[in-house]
Amino acid sequence: MIFLDLLFPPKTTCIICKTAIKTGYLCDKCKSTLKFIEGNRCNICGKPIDYEGTCLDCLEHGHEFKQNISPFEYDGVLKDLIGRFKYFKERELAPFFADYMANAVKKMDWPIDVIVPVPLHKIRLDERGYNQSELLARELSYRLNIFMSKALRRVRNTTTQTALHKEERIENVKGAFKVTYKDTIVGKNVLLVDDVLTTGATLNECAKVLKENGVKDVYVVTIATGKNM
Repeated sequence: MIFLDLLFPPKTTCIICKTAIKTGYLCDKCKSTLKFIEGNRCNICGKPIDYEGTCLDCLEHGHEFKQNISPFEYDGVLKDLIGRFKYFKERELAPFFADYMANAVKKMDWPIDVIVPVPLHKIRLDERGYNQSELLARELSYRLNIFMSKALRRVRNTTTQTALHKEERIENVKGAFKVTYKDTIVGKNVLLVDDVLTTGATLNECAKVLKENGVKDVYVVTIATGKNM
């Protein structure tokens, strides 16, 4: 094995355990630890459920967007990877996530005209150095061959949603977004891109603003969501 590795050296390392691999992003062992959303999922928010149809939360409250699709459950190793991607400048994870997100979108066969990332406020963008949703959107644009527009701008630097309850999240993002480059979205179906769907408050507010500015329908793709989010 050592002799073969010398002749044909591995080209990269697993993004989780750093074991040398010849192709891809993950070794077989780490890939087996990822929790894909399989089986029944809500036909609106995309969260895994134990029955066919729509989850109780969507039936009671609804969403401004038409559907969300997420390839992964927000749990375990995947949760750690998203944290590294968002907060520890591991931008190289964007292509890895986008591969699975693009495949999920293709299976939905949505009539998408334009891709729009959820924006960060300028203050948060300066702190982080990049918008993780925009990185994902650019990768998806390439994979799906669909134009990406930065048609949304965050005009208010909101408190992070992480520690807030659902009602607080909804209030926190009200009026936080504004449409720019309106001509790129009017009369079109938008694919809204973010990293995680939790309560859907941010995505709802974005979808609401987009539809108020002439968008036909808003579809959503995120890396992950989960049952208790």
